[in-house]
Amino acid sequence: MYQTDHDYSTQKIKPQLVSQIVDALKNKAYGSVEIYIQNYTVTQITERTITKVNHGPNRVKKLLAQDQVPDQEDDKLTL
Repeated sequence: MYQTDHDYSTQKIKPQLVSQIVDALKNKAYGSVEIYIQNYTVTQITERTITKVNHGPNRVKKLLAQDQVPDQEDDKLTL
């Protein structure tokens, strides 16, 4: 389907634009959705995904509560 600049106007927001933004938001467990606007027109919707690694203070607290503190050799992250 051919889309015009009017389909992405920020002056008269159409359901198709809202739908694309909602779809981008529904895809994110962690991350961000960036909406770029130029001259009252949405020119780009960027989705960024963040992958969380389980190495932080909350993990240490959880392990301490379970009395399972890993030694340093076992706790290394290999990518």
